[in-house]
Amino acid sequence: MIQLFRFCSGKITTSFPKLSFKVKDFSIFKGEKPTALKMEDIKQLLKMHQLGATWKLQDDHSLYKEVKFSNFKEAFSFMTQVAIFSEQINHHPEWENLFNTIKIRLITDDVNNITVKDIFLAYAIDNIAMNVQVKSAESTNDTRILEIAKIAEAWNFNFDQFHRMIETDSKQI
Repeated sequence: MIQLFRFCSGKITTSFPKLSFKVKDFSIFKGEKPTALKMEDIKQLLKMHQLGATWKLQDDHSLYKEVKFSNFKEAFSFMTQVAIFSEQINHHPEWENLFNTIKIRLITDDVNNITVKDIFLAYAIDNIAMNVQVKSAESTNDTRILEIAKIAEAWNFNFDQFHRMIETDSKQI
């Protein structure tokens, strides 16, 4: 059975909200080795957060995605925002930038496999990319950073929606 991970915000210890999982808390990962997810759990989490169409499972047990932007400025803005976000959750992508294209690989080196940290970072990366592209269309000078709380709110929404779908399906059986 898959463990569903959900963020809860509310406890604020710094200028950023402290984010914790319903089942696990990222702060525990700082001193402990994260656990590799089973393939069925990875696929379920990718489906739950609509990541299956944009992220590819690689043979080396990593997630891979290429993101193209209109120009170098958008690509660099995206990378800056992902870097800031990655520092907050203490998990970082492997990536390569060539003008307006970013190639991203996510894997947790400690276990040489995909963990929930990779899934959450993939989710955040998709949200940040969308935010950069929308903001760029609105204003080429807008460099606002997508707040971590907004990403967590969207993650929670997906979790709740998926949970309701599972409950509905189980009641029909």
